[in-house]
Amino acid sequence: MDLLTHIYQTIVSLAKQAWLLPRTAAIAVDRRRQQHARAEAEAERLDRIRNPSKYLGK
Repeated sequence: MDLLTHIYQTIVSLAKQAWLLPRTAAIAVDRRRQQHARAEAEAERLDRIRNPSKYLGK
């Protein structure tokens, strides 16, 4: 009986993961987009520190 319970729990767990996969993928894509935006902003910040003459009128 324990074997059937274990098999059932495994199937339910796999079904739950398959159901949540699109949401998980969307979250991963969004986090990667945010990470890219932060890296770009940080690169500009460092460039402003290193080359202030480029940004005098801005």
